[in-house]
Amino acid sequence: MIIRGRRYRVTRYALHMMRTAFEQTRPATPDHLYTQMDSDDLAVTFVGHATLLLQWKGLNILTDPNFVPRVVVPKRLVEPGIPIEQLPPLDLIVVSHAHLDHLVKPSLRKLGKDVPVVVPTGLAELITPLGFRRVYELNWWDVYEEDGFKVIHVPAKHWGRRTPHDRERGYGGFVIERHGHHVYFAGDTAYFKGFLEIGRAFPIDLALLPIGAYRPLSFRQVHCNPEDALQAFEDLQARYMVPIHWGTFRLTNEPIHEPTTWLARLCSDNGFADRVKILQHGQTFVLPQEE
Repeated sequence: MIIRGRRYRVTRYALHMMRTAFEQTRPATPDHLYTQMDSDDLAVTFVGHATLLLQWKGLNILTDPNFVPRVVVPKRLVEPGIPIEQLPPLDLIVVSHAHLDHLVKPSLRKLGKDVPVVVPTGLAELITPLGFRRVYELNWWDVYEEDGFKVIHVPAKHWGRRTPHDRERGYGGFVIERHGHHVYFAGDTAYFKGFLEIGRAFPIDLALLPIGAYRPLSFRQVHCNPEDALQAFEDLQARYMVPIHWGTFRLTNEPIHEPTTWLARLCSDNGFADRVKILQHGQTFVLPQEE
């Protein structure tokens, strides 16, 4: 019975993935605010999935660049919130891990090759051949520093192999500090007590936390659901949160809009509605100045 149950779940998931190949891609509805930022702003634009443009006190930072029309089988459901050719000049790229929906070679090939790329250990050999001249590998809690900003690689609860037969590679999130302001990009992660440690180590202004790809239940070993993400937000003691990893590719079994609907309800019920900002593809959130 256990074997039959597993076979049923695998078959159901395989059929689900086949259906994703034929879905329609709809246009994004950008507000274009990212074109109006100045050097004193703290802002984030949701491009899609785990791809965000951070405009952080004059720095332009791109996370996990993914602009492709499909990831292996699943088709993109919403066009990128910023077309890749309309990105501003970049100062930094971070890639959280080697999975095919996060380290996306066709997208990386289209970006400037003099931009520093900060990655976990084991990813440089995948990215350097794409032409990048400045690729820096970090272990957890290592720091990459340039004039005016720091990037700290922090732990996550996930895994790092690019394919099932690949070798082990690093994975994790990043805290980026600029002029005393900190943004935390979690990448891919399940809930874990490391959020408390990260929150104690840094005063987080903005937490970018994943909320999708949690069903079937076994996926919660490596992904957050909205309830997990909200608990992580509390653990981090961050000022604001923007959810990521939802609504762009149908990677798992939950309905595509369930993560944001669930998160919005949790925020309304628990008094977080003013601090958790759910962005549509192409929308920008500008953090209010601290009083």
